[in-house]
Amino acid sequence: MPAVTSAFADLTSTKFRIFLVNVGRDYPRLWPRWIDSMEMDTNPFISEKISGMPLQAVKPEGQQFTSALPITGPNFQVTAVPYGMLFSVTWEMWRDDKYGVMETMYTSMGRGVRTRQEIQAFAAFNNAFSVATGYDSTDLCSTSHTDLDGTVQANRPSPDVTLSQTALQAMQINFDQLNDEVSLPQQVQATRVMAAPTNRYLLRELLGSSGKPQTADNDLNAIMMDDLTWGVVRFLVRTQDWFGLAPIKDVDIQFMWRDHPRARTFDDPFIEAADHTTYQRFAVRLGDWRGVYGSSVGV
Repeated sequence: MPAVTSAFADLTSTKFRIFLVNVGRDYPRLWPRWIDSMEMDTNPFISEKISGMPLQAVKPEGQQFTSALPITGPNFQVTAVPYGMLFSVTWEMWRDDKYGVMETMYTSMGRGVRTRQEIQAFAAFNNAFSVATGYDSTDLCSTSHTDLDGTVQANRPSPDVTLSQTALQAMQINFDQLNDEVSLPQQVQATRVMAAPTNRYLLRELLGSSGKPQTADNDLNAIMMDDLTWGVVRFLVRTQDWFGLAPIKDVDIQFMWRDHPRARTFDDPFIEAADHTTYQRFAVRLGDWRGVYGSSVGV
């Protein structure tokens, strides 16, 4: 239904001086700092896992080379989801609005567009401990990722631990020991730590102090040497969740654009109204788990 003068009679009156439209200052988008983006050239988008070549074998003198082949793994697909909203206002309401409130309604729709992106992007982390995804159909953060050669690796502590100095140390050691799909060493290192806003000052203590945090001694804070950056994300739904992430290009999570956000305005000639719409279509793809380490006490 369009906005009409009878529903917003106060806006056509001169008895008011100011209307407060509760939009305030917009929040900058968070997801581009944590997640890479790419264009979705087909929909649905299907990807498949295939290993590299395994460890070189011994070749005794005079004997043939050992033959080997890469291992083909499973595939999975993601499908772009459309999102949209309409704001319709009659010409009379637009014309008689003495405070420009109807105009701000259209401009404020952009906040809903950006917030939708944030919610869907960080759902990858909110579901990291409970929703099977990716090539191995396992939770993004799991203690039992099975590689194509049958070996099992973890990117989650067992049991889960709260954010602390020892937890970050264990995370980095886990990254140091990661292998690829055929058990060859893979260089992946955490450079970023993500947590909920309630952990802001704990992260500052852990990663911003030259001395060993939360102690009375003068020991060196060994974590400082890892040059970890950190950030808090208000879209994490559980305050106990935290994640260590490799550089953005080394994390196989992508915000995939099928249709970038667009805004349109057009007339409805049958009722003399203006229709304003916003639209976008995208998917969030979680492929390989390497590059992510996470913990969530209580899940």
